Amino acid sequence: MRAVVTGANGFVASHLIGHLLDCGDTVLALTRTNHCRLDLSEQLTTGVWDITQPASIGITQQIAEFNPDVVYHLAAISVRSRCGDKEPSAEAIQVNINGTRHVAECCLRLPSVPRLLFTSSVYVYGSRYSQLTQVAEDHPLTPDNGYGKSKLLAEQSLLDLQDRLPVVIARSFQHTGPGQTGSLLIPEWHDKLQSAESPLEVYNLNTWIDYSDARDVAQAYHILATEGEAGQIYNVGSGRAIRSGAIFDTLQKLLSINKSVIESKPGENFLPIANINKILSSTSWLPTHDMDSTLRDFVEDRRSESA
Repeated sequence: MRAVVTGANGFVASHLIGHLLDCGDTVLALTRTNHCRLDLSEQLTTGVWDITQPASIGITQQIAEFNPDVVYHLAAISVRSRCGDKEPSAEAIQVNINGTRHVAECCLRLPSVPRLLFTSSVYVYGSRYSQLTQVAEDHPLTPDNGYGKSKLLAEQSLLDLQDRLPVVIARSFQHTGPGQTGSLLIPEWHDKLQSAESPLEVYNLNTWIDYSDARDVAQAYHILATEGEAGQIYNVGSGRAIRSGAIFDTLQKLLSINKSVIESKPGENFLPIANINKILSSTSWLPTHDMDSTLRDFVEDRRSESA
């Protein structure tokens, strides 16, 4: 297949592109700036598109000549602090909402309209539950932050076009794995354990989360692009709840570190847990990584980078 990937410099996109190439697909990797960070860049066709702007004549022509079978739309602002507390920030509106509309409009202008795989988020279901709750795709949608609201609005804009554009929506739950960096929970804790003095301050050790391996998530995107039903929404998660404190303990063990910890916001918190019956029953996807192996691979990847 011929695949376009937006947000190609992103964490999950790197795993997706690697997987697509391993499967024999041809990839056009689109980035916001003229710099593709992927180690696989010599195997790719690359292009530059800031999706906050409609596709230019040049980028439209490049994509048309590439003639994709599928467009994987991964480009987004996902850092919650940048997306707005209660309502979408200006940046979230420009990238997550308007950017998604620009990608869809570009697809519709192509001589052969491709399938569009859109990566949405668990946060359309909200982020504050009073107990462990497994959510299916028809669960009430109650986003309570700017990121979740921006993703839901993007979903709705695509579903409005489904009579002309074959859209599949993947609602991704939390994920991690080799190559993840930044201020997200696992890379942040890894870096604190390596560098900060004991006792460490963390936000909370009793948050229940659905965590997947990014490599499983990438494979889910690929399978949904080929086997998912157009106009349908699929949860992509592990279907299991893990306590944040268990993740912290595993990281300590893997790093051979034993530091005391202080919680800045103690208490028990519950994030939505994925009901993945739909994707399991209607596609061939099956996650293969457990959390221990994911964390082990994450730590080994960090060691190899610093060696």
